[in-house]
Amino acid sequence: MVAAGAVLIAGKGLFAKALYDMGLSFHDVAAIRSVLAVPGFALLAWLYRGNISRSLDINTHRRDLLLAAAIGLLCYYLGALANFYALTIIAASVERPLLFAYPIFVVLITTVLHRRAPSAPVVLALLLTTAGVVLVTGAFNATLTAEQWTGMGWIAFCSLTIAIYFLVSAELTQRLGSSFFTFIAMASAAVGFLGHYQVVQGWQNIDLSSAAWLTLAALIVFSTVLPLLLMAEGVRRVGASRAALISTLGPPATAIMAYYLTGEMLTLSQLAGIGLVITGVLSLEMARSRLYQAP
Repeated sequence: MVAAGAVLIAGKGLFAKALYDMGLSFHDVAAIRSVLAVPGFALLAWLYRGNISRSLDINTHRRDLLLAAAIGLLCYYLGALANFYALTIIAASVERPLLFAYPIFVVLITTVLHRRAPSAPVVLALLLTTAGVVLVTGAFNATLTAEQWTGMGWIAFCSLTIAIYFLVSAELTQRLGSSFFTFIAMASAAVGFLGHYQVVQGWQNIDLSSAAWLTLAALIVFSTVLPLLLMAEGVRRVGASRAALISTLGPPATAIMAYYLTGEMLTLSQLAGIGLVITGVLSLEMARSRLYQAP
């Protein structure tokens, strides 16, 4: 599930770039995507209501609900806004490896909180996947300007919010259910964007073409609702550290999509990077449940 979610969400950047070319700002894309995705998550939560009925006891799960809402504001509102803004400043070859560096944050935070060292297979998988992401995106060839460094800082912030999401959602999805947790988080983010967008532009001023609405619909369904639900359920099943590393399949998926959709040729280094990422994921799977050494 995590792998499927990572592949689907890998198309987010391609949809965003297409919408930018149609004249939309990052405010437009981030806000409209977030608000219109809420009904989709509400539908999924209703379809899986049999698994989450106990979560509707507000008195019992008040802390969990508030934490889910806070995660939504941090990751789906602030993190998403930073990501879409950074894409207007820096190239994807710089954005991708920074964004998918969040497994490093996950492992480091987990190591500090639980005071236990990551096992050798986890370290190896982390090194392989990180090296693969860098090769696939070609970040080592990038010449960065001061403005691009600013964009990198925003992507690093987004990467950190994703790591926090993985760590916190692992327990929350166990108690609330993945679909209900994701609905609460996205609804919270949508509330943030409702106010944000009204201040910067005003919802009454939206004037988009049919092509823009269709592209937004594709972004919402295939690169927002479905992948985030799959990722949340995957975290619940396999844990935060394993899910974070498996999800680094995203950058290779982006490179392959770009080849078929835009005709961009894959270089030898990109092919080597895809191989490293796949090898890293396989090494993680071989480790099974032994993600960390006993203290």
